[in-house]
Amino acid sequence: MKIKIGIIFGGFSKEREISFAGGRTVYDNLNKSLFEAVPVFVDSFGNFVLLNWEFVYKGSIRDFYPPAEFIPDKEGDFQVYAEQVGKLSSDQQLELINKIGVKVEPGDFKKYFDFAFLCLHGPFGEDGKIQGLLEYLSIPYSGSGILPSAIGIDKSVQKRLMVNAGFNSPKFFTIDRDSWIKGHCKETYEKAKKEIGFPLVIKPANQGSSIGVSILHKENNFQFMQSVEKALFTQWLDASEWK
Repeated sequence: MKIKIGIIFGGFSKEREISFAGGRTVYDNLNKSLFEAVPVFVDSFGNFVLLNWEFVYKGSIRDFYPPAEFIPDKEGDFQVYAEQVGKLSSDQQLELINKIGVKVEPGDFKKYFDFAFLCLHGPFGEDGKIQGLLEYLSIPYSGSGILPSAIGIDKSVQKRLMVNAGFNSPKFFTIDRDSWIKGHCKETYEKAKKEIGFPLVIKPANQGSSIGVSILHKENNFQFMQSVEKALFTQWLDASEWK
């Protein structure tokens, strides 16, 4: 009897496409003489879907989800994620899901797989949340547990713990989103010059896959502001642009 491996991939983080590609790689390379691969796709709304196998080989999530008939007609030829279609009710979400597979509730996971191979990236996938859910359900899974995942996803916490434990670490400090949005940009730039110097790396505290990362090789206040906004996923607009 083969062991059923639930390959959990997709999700709603900014790294979902990397997760999707990783899930496909696992699906392809599992030893089929020992294991049965069960693709479990996590959609934009956090639903778990037993994905029909043919969708595993699509180039990206947007190639099949949301299905084309659910995308409003708009000018221009571009793809969207399901959450960009608009606010959908549970019944409307189920309509989308039924086009690509079958929705499954976490409480029923054990009916479909014995072990979870986690391919999720970013928040919900690498921060201890999915790990906690699987532990609650008594389902073994790949990768780190709840605590190391929660620490590992937060680079600010991780750095402080490493320094306190005596590990070597480059100089660093954390930029608070609220403080930045309130306009403390110049003070932050001066602090970066004084405490770290150049070159310096600016990156999100809780993302992976180099998303939002910038390297500044020399002093430039404007580039510093752009890099911080990129890392915080914010954008300044002046009054004329807003209008």
